[in-house]
Amino acid sequence: MAIMSVITVKARDGKTSEVIENFKIVKRIVERAGGKYRVVQQVYGANPRVLSAISEFSDWSAFGKVRSDPEMQQLMARIRDNANPAADPIAATVVEEIAI
Repeated sequence: MAIMSVITVKARDGKTSEVIENFKIVKRIVERAGGKYRVVQQVYGANPRVLSAISEFSDWSAFGKVRSDPEMQQLMARIRDNANPAADPIAATVVEEIAI
């Protein structure tokens, strides 16, 4: 059963490229763990121009591999500790596919 993590952020003015660079690092980590990664941008709706990064894993073990990856932990600490972050968080969700 697939596990998906969806992180939605709004890039601050002039900082979209920094957000994209962070997403590229996460993509490398996710794919190294065997997952899939994509980034989408809302075209219209409640939050136009927000970015959502979607990580998909085959199981909880693969998800855990990414969460415990030293490079991921280092990136998350750098983002959390940044006094002038590149983006503001909108939502973070982890979902599990249900077989029907």
